[in-house]
Amino acid sequence: MNISARTVTPAKSVTVTAPRTRALGAAAALATVIAVLHTFVQATPTIDALMAGDTPAESQQGLRMMWHGMSAIAWTCPVVLLLLRRMPAAVTRPVLGFVALLNGSQALFYAAAGLAVLWADGASGPLSLPQWALHAPVAALAWLARPSRPAQQSARPARRRRGHLVLPWFTAIFATVMAAFHFVQGTFMSWPAEVLASNTTSPAKPALYVMWLFSCVVFTSVPVAVVWSLRAPAAAGRFVVRYAAVLVAALMVSWCIEVTFVSGDDLQPSGWPVLGVLAALTALSAPPRSRSNT
Repeated sequence: MNISARTVTPAKSVTVTAPRTRALGAAAALATVIAVLHTFVQATPTIDALMAGDTPAESQQGLRMMWHGMSAIAWTCPVVLLLLRRMPAAVTRPVLGFVALLNGSQALFYAAAGLAVLWADGASGPLSLPQWALHAPVAALAWLARPSRPAQQSARPARRRRGHLVLPWFTAIFATVMAAFHFVQGTFMSWPAEVLASNTTSPAKPALYVMWLFSCVVFTSVPVAVVWSLRAPAAAGRFVVRYAAVLVAALMVSWCIEVTFVSGDDLQPSGWPVLGVLAALTALSAPPRSRSNT
């Protein structure tokens, strides 16, 4: 028997089946567990191991800042999943796909890092980085919780004048340059490369490297979200683009706190303003709300 619950929203109704509701709730619960573990259980031993190693001071401070920024990002996942319980299908479907992509990439990174640890020094490997076993079901549940594709007429792309396309395309180009710089220069010639060459103990070392790889996914998601929103349903485009802006803003706030209130003397003070500009441009690039009441 097909059991469903109907939630009525302004100007449209959304049907959410019970299995999808349960999958969404389970994903939110697991995402909360991940956020708690990352913030309150793993942070202290990982950061202590990082600061006790011989990694250069700038890399230590930068990776510590990134860890706290990723803790903030981890908390956005259960919040978004709970918000989606009352969203229309045109919004819920792509946002859940985005959440599945973020968690799926982390699961793959943690599993690959665990296998690398197993191959390198014979440690417990995947069991030393158990986060993959949490991110993977969150990704699967988020994907399964996606509603059916909405009717074409209820998911119209936002109409923008040519002049209104300048900011989104400028933001997409700017974000692409930043993502490429973050991945190429940052990964191979900066903080993660230096922590790999250090005597930082495992599992802190591979966990920090996985964290950096996931930050590359976050930066890459910004231009992809902005360009996708140009052809996506307006409400979905707004949600995804603004969520991408929130992810960047979390890193910006973490960098600002590290430089201002913690021992971040070796970090470049220009880092957080650049992230702030990217977050602001991304948020402003979201599709406008329709003035129609229908």
